[in-house]
Amino acid sequence: MIHDRRTFLQTVGAGSLGLATVPLFSDTVAAATLITIRGGGADIWSTEDAFHYSHDEFSGDIDVRVRNTALEHTDPNSKTGIMIRESLAPDAANVMLRRTPNGAVSLQWRPESGAETVSTTSGGEDESEVDGGSLEAEWLRLCRRGDTFEAYGSSDGDDWTLLADIDTEQVAISDEASVGIPVTSHSVGERCTAELRDLTGVSPTRNQDIGDVAVSGGVDVETGVPFVTTGDATDVTATSATLRGELTDLGGADSAECYVEYRVVPNDSWTATQGQTLEEPTAFSVDLNGLTSRRYYEYRTVVETSDGDVAVGSSATVGTPSRSNVTPPGRGPQSASQIDLADGFADPAPWLDDDTPVIPIAEPTRRQLTAALEVDGPRLVVFETSGVIDLEQQRLTVATDELYLAGQTAPSPGITLIKGDLWIDANDCVIQHLRVRPGDANLTSESDWEPDGIRTEDGTENNVIDHCTTTWAVDENLSVGYDTAETTVSNCLIAEPLQDATHHKGDHGYGSLIGDDADAVTLAGNVWAHNYDRNPRLKQGTHSVVANNLVYHYNDGIWMDPETTACIEGNVFRRPVAAQPVVFGDGHAVVADTVLDDASNPIVGDGITELDFRPLWPAALEPLESAAVVDHNRDNAGARPADRTATDERILAQLDAGDGTYIDSQSEVGGYPDLPVRTCPLSVPQSGTRLTSGESLRRRIVTTRPRRTDRRWQTPAVTELGTRLPLFYQLG
Repeated sequence: MIHDRRTFLQTVGAGSLGLATVPLFSDTVAAATLITIRGGGADIWSTEDAFHYSHDEFSGDIDVRVRNTALEHTDPNSKTGIMIRESLAPDAANVMLRRTPNGAVSLQWRPESGAETVSTTSGGEDESEVDGGSLEAEWLRLCRRGDTFEAYGSSDGDDWTLLADIDTEQVAISDEASVGIPVTSHSVGERCTAELRDLTGVSPTRNQDIGDVAVSGGVDVETGVPFVTTGDATDVTATSATLRGELTDLGGADSAECYVEYRVVPNDSWTATQGQTLEEPTAFSVDLNGLTSRRYYEYRTVVETSDGDVAVGSSATVGTPSRSNVTPPGRGPQSASQIDLADGFADPAPWLDDDTPVIPIAEPTRRQLTAALEVDGPRLVVFETSGVIDLEQQRLTVATDELYLAGQTAPSPGITLIKGDLWIDANDCVIQHLRVRPGDANLTSESDWEPDGIRTEDGTENNVIDHCTTTWAVDENLSVGYDTAETTVSNCLIAEPLQDATHHKGDHGYGSLIGDDADAVTLAGNVWAHNYDRNPRLKQGTHSVVANNLVYHYNDGIWMDPETTACIEGNVFRRPVAAQPVVFGDGHAVVADTVLDDASNPIVGDGITELDFRPLWPAALEPLESAAVVDHNRDNAGARPADRTATDERILAQLDAGDGTYIDSQSEVGGYPDLPVRTCPLSVPQSGTRLTSGESLRRRIVTTRPRRTDRRWQTPAVTELGTRLPLFYQLG
């Protein structure tokens, strides 16, 4: 919210300044009192925390309630809520009822000082009283009764749902502790702003930064302010919608102008509707016309009172459907690669249809891409620009399900992410034709800078990573998380991690780790090059198919842990630097038609139990013979194979030349790329995103490809997305 009149202001960046001793809130707070807390810090999680904390000491039982009306989206895991904490040390035991920007409320706790934090959604699921470990709520309530902590959520502040209750078996906090409101941005160097109302049960007298926050936080308290809430969108068509809001508090003014601001995601500028004058708290609505079909719109309510105050409600999104349901055309061109993204265990984007909103990225900026990825709903993200997106030493996280990120739609030479990594913490996602090059970000070994390239988060399901390039990671280049299910990694170039850069363990030039108990993983048609280890590493309890991959210049090949099961077929290995077997460790595997071209190492180690039948296999996958794999993968692996950048061309040329080495920094091979920014508008078709034949988007958008003549690629005309797309490259 924005407020022009302030009756109380206090901003303290505690850090080296010490503690504020002026009381911030009283036990009984009027409805028109707004608390604004800003905090930085990497997170409240793991073994120690970094955040801003407005708090006070207490002893015995306590019942704290607050309404979180807004939380800035600096990261999907930025958070606020209510915390009870053993001490002000960064690694102190604590219980936190947390709320993230998507409105999800869950409980987390650190059992004792320095221990790993767990939550009702990660590690402490058994303690949850609600399905999935979280619920949608705006009101939060955290109680301590004796040795028991009770966490509740509510949509109205009257009817409370028990989320979890834990006791001394889960967390040990002494009778005398602190209680208050924490805020972390989960983005080093940024502040996150949280707005809260109706705080009861605690009277914070101080606020301070806890841990290493990089930027100091603070607190503002204002009384006599108006308040407006943003409601649902109704009567949504391809070109119109009715947006609703409610003026709930005039803040002492006689009247207020109420209106709605809206914008197309991921645009920056807002458009305001005509206002209507209200003289008492009531609901209101605005009719929007002239919208664009198949787009996401972000909207928020705004009030301007007669005495000069302005209040802005929280943002919401609405997607407009297609204008028509025309019978889609027939099948598009086949893929150039013999391995399709649908050939693995994952079902690519089963949710995609003709009404799925399209989000076009018009500028190669972290802000625009983040805004598109964070929409909570099915979305097809396309690119009207090429270039390099600097992630600014931050992780880019996909935190909401049903994303199709189509990097092939960008003009030449496509999109490359640098100085950060991409994590898919969501289900039913497809990531295609993207290059991710974290590098060392010009940091030193003391920085603990340890990015991956691309990784699916633990517990995720039905995700596809196809035709992507990952290089220069400090941890693994491309990995699949623990306890995942139905994951496909196909046609990717996974190469040249940094061997001795900024990882706290030192040498760490790793390719791919498949986390414990990952089930139904398909790794097919990929090239692993210059990864010293983990090509790939199949950890305990995993079930994988490793087919038609090329592994070049490696120390450890396929490393299997106990209780693993795998089908390893049609793979080619070249240029080992050690004498150990190609497939080694423990576990059970079919190993067929897997060859080592240029050395005499054993193919299968003594610890592997060889099977004479396939224990698992995706029905659509028809493997190539190993003799065809080198040429096939060299021609088809990585992002945009016929529109490759110099880095990808260099690495793949080394497969034939037999050269190339391990590197410690991207600076040894030319440094971060500087790719041209080219723009090319796309228009959105009203039908045919998913064909009646059951084929997915790849037949219209993903695998439509230009013609090849004398080793050169001709560019098709740019007209309409899905019919003739601005593709300057062979697609997979």
